Amino acid sequence: MADGTCSFCGDTTVYFFPGGLCVACTGKAARIKLAETLKQQSSELTAFDASVGTMHAAARRSEMAVAKVQQHGFSAAAGGRSLGLVHSSTSDTRRVSMTLDPNHLRSVRLKKSIITGARLHDQEAKKGAFRGAWYMLTTTYRNRSDCSARDISETLKRIRGFFNRAVRLRFRSYRPRFRYLWVGELTKAGVPHYHVLIWIPRGIFIPKADRRGWWPHGHTKIEKARNAVGYLAKYASKFCPDMIAAFPKGFRTHAIGGLDVESKRELRWWKAPKSARDVFGPLADIRKALGGYVDKLTGEFWPSPWKVIFDKGQLIIWKLELSA
Repeated sequence: MADGTCSFCGDTTVYFFPGGLCVACTGKAARIKLAETLKQQSSELTAFDASVGTMHAAARRSEMAVAKVQQHGFSAAAGGRSLGLVHSSTSDTRRVSMTLDPNHLRSVRLKKSIITGARLHDQEAKKGAFRGAWYMLTTTYRNRSDCSARDISETLKRIRGFFNRAVRLRFRSYRPRFRYLWVGELTKAGVPHYHVLIWIPRGIFIPKADRRGWWPHGHTKIEKARNAVGYLAKYASKFCPDMIAAFPKGFRTHAIGGLDVESKRELRWWKAPKSARDVFGPLADIRKALGGYVDKLTGEFWPSPWKVIFDKGQLIIWKLELSA
């Protein structure tokens, strides 16, 4: 804590909780601000730091609880059942199983993707040679009957085409890439609408999508996003298993586009399970494979200890562990 880093994960942060933990590694409500910070953060990164803590605190506590239970052992009649774990054991091994909620898994993946993708996009934009700003485009439907799963992708395709033509006319050599992120959301009536974050370089003007016919399904609103990362993270935080379940079938809930090769690798790394990240290390390009994960750079394969089964509509994972 004295050097400005978390005593658990080692990340540099501005705020600390009791015990020298950062906001992502604890569930306490009160924060202690350091008298001296290493450097002044921008408002975007400060908002992102707070959003990451809010999103990942529960996930981190769950990982620590499961690890503690597996390390010290427990009774299935006591703490095991309260965690959703079922155990059967022999003299040498025990079977650990867990029932998962697919909608909860989707909401966790969405939050990881959007928050990490927004951070990587913001870092790339600030390191680039072009000055610009983030703009938030909000699209809404007139009525529910006009909704289609391809609407948002078709709109972004038209905006990308306009963007590419505009940068070809203005920039003769190296040209900025089209960066965007979007998150879907449901109204109280259950009608989807979208919040799209687009990076626009200085000198390029993007007209309103509904007036140009790019979004013929309703109305659009575009405005400069002063706190782009935190603004999109706010919408991502609203996603819960109930909203995922209510989302229309076939509709995507989020998307990210325009990252460079290294940022895509880092995004995949953060979306991989913690066990795979620990095995492959921070520089791996982790990809899903049959029965586990593989590092595309080295070809190393890591077989997942968990097996997946579907029983009466439930998603169950299980693995065998050596008895202590």
